[in-house]
Amino acid sequence: MWVRACLVAVCFMAWLAGLGSAIAAQAVSASEFPIYLYTSPLTDKMLKDSGQSYDLALGRWQRYLRKYGKASREIGRQDLTTGALPPGLLILASAQVLAPDERAAITAFTDRGGSLLATWATGNYDDVGHASGYGFLDTLLKVRVSGPYNSDAELMLMPFGDGPLTWALPAGRRMSIGKRTDQVLRAHADNVAAIFMDWIRSMDDAGGNIAISFHEAPTHRGAYFAFSELAWGYQAPADMTALLDGVVAWLRREPRVFKSAWPNGQVAAHLIEMDTEDKFFTAPRLADELERIGVKGSFYCLTSEALKYPGIVQDLAARGHEVAYHADVHIGFKGENAAEQETRILRMKQQLEGILKDAAHPPTGFRAPTEGYDGTTEVLLRKHGILHHAADPSSTQDRIPFFSMAEPGLGADEALVVLPRTQFDDVNFKRMQYRESRVVETMTHDLDLALRSGALSLLSVHSQNFVDGGLMREPVSRYVDLVARQKGRLWVARGDQIAAWWRLRERVKVRQTKSEKGLRLQVSVRGEDPVDGLTVFAVLPAKNVPPSVEKLSQSAPVFQIRTIDAFRSAIVFDRLVAGEYEYLLQFGGR
Repeated sequence: MWVRACLVAVCFMAWLAGLGSAIAAQAVSASEFPIYLYTSPLTDKMLKDSGQSYDLALGRWQRYLRKYGKASREIGRQDLTTGALPPGLLILASAQVLAPDERAAITAFTDRGGSLLATWATGNYDDVGHASGYGFLDTLLKVRVSGPYNSDAELMLMPFGDGPLTWALPAGRRMSIGKRTDQVLRAHADNVAAIFMDWIRSMDDAGGNIAISFHEAPTHRGAYFAFSELAWGYQAPADMTALLDGVVAWLRREPRVFKSAWPNGQVAAHLIEMDTEDKFFTAPRLADELERIGVKGSFYCLTSEALKYPGIVQDLAARGHEVAYHADVHIGFKGENAAEQETRILRMKQQLEGILKDAAHPPTGFRAPTEGYDGTTEVLLRKHGILHHAADPSSTQDRIPFFSMAEPGLGADEALVVLPRTQFDDVNFKRMQYRESRVVETMTHDLDLALRSGALSLLSVHSQNFVDGGLMREPVSRYVDLVARQKGRLWVARGDQIAAWWRLRERVKVRQTKSEKGLRLQVSVRGEDPVDGLTVFAVLPAKNVPPSVEKLSQSAPVFQIRTIDAFRSAIVFDRLVAGEYEYLLQFGGR
């Protein structure tokens, strides 16, 4: 008996071990994975009895799912509860009322390998109208809903860039859901694809601001939207479609490959810079802090002040930090006429280049005082050799660099690169009257969010607040220690390096095509300069099952495969030169 029990146990464990590969193999034919939209009759009745309509929620999905043609269909209660529904993706669109037999049928469906997407208050009521809580969601999707969101702010849904579900959208894009906080719930989960924040991305002390979560069990995949379909439509339709496409593809176990934002398999980037103004002499202190953990930063110098401290400026450059422009005097450029702006730009260049006359390269970065600039400023900066500028948080809806549109006809090789400030700075902290402990807490939160969302993190420090006893002196020292712990995942670089990477990255195009053997990755590279460290992320059809990658031509550049997390692998190319290259990716040993 003991031997038989052991044999049974061994066989069972072997079955479990093979399940991941079996699911991954199934992913190759994911286009055959049907999509079912459940039209919950009990939810429909409850809403009609209260003068509302279930058609509004269903209509959003009906319009979206048209693109899948015959692969998508609506099902009713009988379809669900007979137990004959083949594995596929089941969508529960705010299905607030679920009877016991419906819950059992849904659970059985996932046990058979079906995927599940539930939104908002799905399963919050039973068939006799009693509130049943959100345990059903926790059981199947591992999401813990704590109740209504209760916020007066206009909420933004902000996706995580390069994520397994939301890779098609840039990190942290502001996607408004209006003020429909009655259609939003607070939720907690381990795997997050998007969160809710206010427009300025302030820290939410109440917690539970997850907008989209996901979960993979041994038998099924699931995703949860903490908002109802009534919150759709406030954002750009293309953004919502891209979001839904990524979620549906992941639930159907369709592998995806895409160009990641950052080089060398890093998940986020960080620039720590100083607006070097009054108390210019504190700049070396920040340089010391950065060098203590082996990184460099950028120092945007007010050139009229830099003239008083030429030795410091030269020393910062010699130590490998970026020395760049912060204008001639501390007055913003926005609203000044072109002649006035150009005179100031020429003056600041003359002043700083005079100090750095022995430097190998002239400064190429800029940051406007008070973040005050306009399209004229950007045109003139580029005209006079500036390659990037660090801008305000409202310069873009995203948390990644972008190319200035002040001159729309320019390509990526010529256009000005804009680095948006994505974190609160000491000007914000002083205005909000934060103490040092709150400053550290906020910076820590911003860093964690950047890492989770694949963003550019840009921390700005002002020299006058870095004196002994100044608001930023001790917090920055503690913060730098936190940054050091993330260097395996976080690319810490100067502003000019980040801008240069953004241009190089634009020279590479990545496409995927299906083949009988797996997925073909096509990499196209243009330009004379090589691209080092270009990274392609692969979304896995089953967690912890990385792909095998085969070069389809001997000339294809070498690469390394790294694990990012349970759901993504990274293909990191040492060096790419101009050309067209193809690789074959196979998942689950196929």
